[in-house]
Amino acid sequence: MSFVGCSKDDDTPNQGTGSIDVATGTFKGTISIGTTNHFNAILIVTKADNDLLKFQAKSGEPYSSVETKTIRAKADVPGLVDGDDAQGMFSYKIAEKKLTLVSSLAGTPYSFEGEKQ
Repeated sequence: MSFVGCSKDDDTPNQGTGSIDVATGTFKGTISIGTTNHFNAILIVTKADNDLLKFQAKSGEPYSSVETKTIRAKADVPGLVDGDDAQGMFSYKIAEKKLTLVSSLAGTPYSFEGEKQ
Protein backbone atom coordinates (compact mmCIF):
# COMPACT_ATOMS: atom_id res chain seq x y z
CA MET A 1 0.00 0.00 0.00
CA SER A 2 1.31 3.48 -0.79
CA PHE A 3 0.15 7.10 -0.51
CA VAL A 4 0.93 10.00 -2.79
CA GLY A 5 0.66 13.65 -1.73
CA CYS A 6 0.96 16.80 -3.75
CA SER A 7 2.07 20.13 -2.30
CA LYS A 8 0.74 22.03 -5.36
CA ASP A 9 -2.82 21.95 -3.92
CA ASP A 10 -2.22 25.11 -1.81
CA ASP A 11 -3.16 28.33 -3.65
CA THR A 12 -1.72 30.70 -1.03
CA PRO A 13 -0.33 33.72 -2.95
CA ASN A 14 2.94 33.87 -1.01
CA GLN A 15 4.80 30.62 -0.51
CA GLY A 16 7.74 32.17 1.31
CA THR A 17 9.36 33.26 -1.94
CA GLY A 18 10.62 36.53 -0.52
CA SER A 19 8.32 38.94 -2.41
CA ILE A 20 6.89 41.72 -0.26
CA ASP A 21 4.80 43.17 -3.13
CA VAL A 22 1.63 41.47 -1.91
CA ALA A 23 1.62 43.70 1.21
CA THR A 24 1.41 46.96 -0.76
CA GLY A 25 -1.85 48.82 -1.24
CA THR A 26 -4.45 50.91 0.54
CA PHE A 27 -5.69 49.79 3.95
CA LYS A 28 -8.73 50.99 5.91
CA GLY A 29 -8.97 50.56 9.66
CA THR A 30 -8.25 52.21 13.00
CA ILE A 31 -5.24 54.38 13.83
CA SER A 32 -4.71 54.75 17.57
CA ILE A 33 -2.64 57.73 18.70
CA GLY A 34 -2.32 57.70 22.47
CA THR A 35 -5.88 57.29 23.76
CA THR A 36 -7.51 58.65 20.59
CA ASN A 37 -8.86 56.26 17.98
CA HIS A 38 -9.48 57.35 14.39
CA PHE A 39 -11.90 54.94 12.73
CA ASN A 40 -12.08 54.44 8.93
CA ALA A 41 -8.50 55.71 8.70
CA ILE A 42 -6.59 55.15 5.47
CA LEU A 43 -2.99 53.92 5.48
CA ILE A 44 -1.09 53.63 2.21
CA VAL A 45 1.67 51.02 1.94
CA THR A 46 4.20 51.26 -0.88
CA LYS A 47 7.41 49.47 -1.69
CA ALA A 48 10.44 51.67 -0.96
CA ASP A 49 13.04 49.05 -1.94
CA ASN A 50 13.28 45.28 -2.42
CA ASP A 51 13.11 44.79 1.35
CA LEU A 52 11.52 48.03 2.63
CA LEU A 53 7.86 49.00 2.93
CA LYS A 54 6.71 52.59 3.50
CA PHE A 55 3.62 53.21 5.67
CA GLN A 56 1.98 56.61 5.23
CA ALA A 57 -1.33 58.00 6.51
CA LYS A 58 -3.67 59.61 4.00
CA SER A 59 -3.02 63.35 3.83
CA GLY A 60 -5.62 65.92 4.87
CA GLU A 61 -7.10 63.80 7.67
CA PRO A 62 -7.08 64.44 11.46
CA TYR A 63 -4.60 61.55 11.90
CA SER A 64 -2.31 62.63 9.01
CA SER A 65 0.27 64.03 11.42
CA VAL A 66 1.57 60.54 12.27
CA GLU A 67 5.07 59.98 10.95
CA THR A 68 5.64 57.99 7.79
CA LYS A 69 7.50 54.79 8.67
CA THR A 70 9.81 52.76 6.44
CA ILE A 71 10.25 49.26 7.85
CA ARG A 72 12.45 46.39 6.67
CA ALA A 73 10.14 43.60 5.49
CA LYS A 74 10.46 39.90 4.79
CA ALA A 75 8.21 37.29 3.22
CA ASP A 76 9.91 34.09 4.30
CA VAL A 77 6.88 32.48 5.98
CA PRO A 78 4.05 31.26 3.70
CA GLY A 79 1.00 33.51 3.97
CA LEU A 80 2.76 36.30 5.89
CA VAL A 81 4.77 39.44 5.21
CA ASP A 82 6.23 41.00 8.35
CA GLY A 83 8.98 43.21 9.65
CA ASP A 84 10.55 44.62 12.79
CA ASP A 85 13.21 47.33 13.04
CA ALA A 86 13.90 50.72 14.65
CA GLN A 87 10.90 52.31 12.83
CA GLY A 88 8.38 49.84 14.25
CA MET A 89 6.91 46.43 13.51
CA PHE A 90 4.15 45.11 11.28
CA SER A 91 2.52 41.94 10.03
CA TYR A 92 0.34 41.40 6.99
CA LYS A 93 -1.71 38.20 6.84
CA ILE A 94 -2.20 37.54 3.15
CA ALA A 95 -5.26 35.27 3.21
CA GLU A 96 -7.15 37.58 5.58
CA LYS A 97 -5.79 40.79 3.98
CA LYS A 98 -5.15 42.16 7.50
CA LEU A 99 -2.40 44.58 8.47
CA THR A 100 -1.20 45.37 11.97
CA LEU A 101 1.40 48.12 12.48
CA VAL A 102 2.96 49.41 15.69
CA SER A 103 5.26 52.40 15.29
CA SER A 104 8.41 52.86 17.32
CA LEU A 105 8.52 55.19 20.31
CA ALA A 106 10.48 57.77 18.31
CA GLY A 107 8.17 60.68 17.50
CA THR A 108 4.50 60.14 18.26
CA PRO A 109 3.85 56.42 18.78
CA TYR A 110 0.77 55.02 17.08
CA SER A 111 -0.73 51.75 15.93
CA PHE A 112 -2.90 50.72 13.01
CA GLU A 113 -5.14 47.71 12.39
CA GLY A 114 -7.01 47.37 9.13
CA GLU A 115 -7.84 45.51 5.96
CA LYS A 116 -6.66 45.85 2.39
CA GLN A 117 -9.14 47.63 0.17
